Amino acid sequence: MIKLVYVLQRRADVTPADFHDYWLNAHGPRVRGHAGAIRARRCVQSHLIDSSRNEGLRAARGMLDAVPGITEVWWDSLADFQAAAADPAGAAALADLAADEATFIDIARSQVFLTQENLIFDFTGARKFGPEAVKCTYLLARRADLSVEACHRTWLTDHGPLVASFARELRMARYVQSHTIAPEANRGFVAARGLSEPLDGITEVWMRSMDDADAGGSTEAGRRAGAALVEDERRFVEMGRSRCFFTREHEIFDFG
Repeated sequence: MIKLVYVLQRRADVTPADFHDYWLNAHGPRVRGHAGAIRARRCVQSHLIDSSRNEGLRAARGMLDAVPGITEVWWDSLADFQAAAADPAGAAALADLAADEATFIDIARSQVFLTQENLIFDFTGARKFGPEAVKCTYLLARRADLSVEACHRTWLTDHGPLVASFARELRMARYVQSHTIAPEANRGFVAARGLSEPLDGITEVWMRSMDDADAGGSTEAGRRAGAALVEDERRFVEMGRSRCFFTREHEIFDFG
């Protein structure tokens, strides 16, 4: 499968409360209504959690501020996504969604890119998380002196196992890296909609609750583990163009 990641920025004339309400309760059902036409298999919205931990994540790394959230949409394949976009019904559905997005999203400051998921570990037994679960969402831009391939290789083969070695200590339940793919398609999104340039991927780490997240980072061992991860991230991440913050997922549909 492939996954489209949509990094959302809020329009300045829309309040945060109105933004999150409309995104979830109006735009979400609109996407679900078009799911067949665009051949999407699954859609999840991850809304920013208002937590002081976000500033801690940002400050420790020298990152950009958090964004209001991200949308993720899955397709069976890149060919299936492209076929849906080329089909008149699919193109009309995508145009309708784009028009609606422009009413609450700052398109020029938002980003859209296609990714391939890499599951590093999952201690849930493939069960869905409960309503208290939180997700540490890490929007990743590579260092300027690294190629995309070198960034992805270091991230997957070196950093992934390092995170896994600290998973129990930091109360992590699941960890997925989504590496950006299809650069031509991503450039097409930018050209067609005036979006910001895409990122190099996204890391997502789920904890069963914010209490678990707090507990994992409150011990001396947890603090040492967190510092080791930040140090390793600097090998391949351009911190000043990346973001890290906590979100809570809302599943819009899942036909998988």
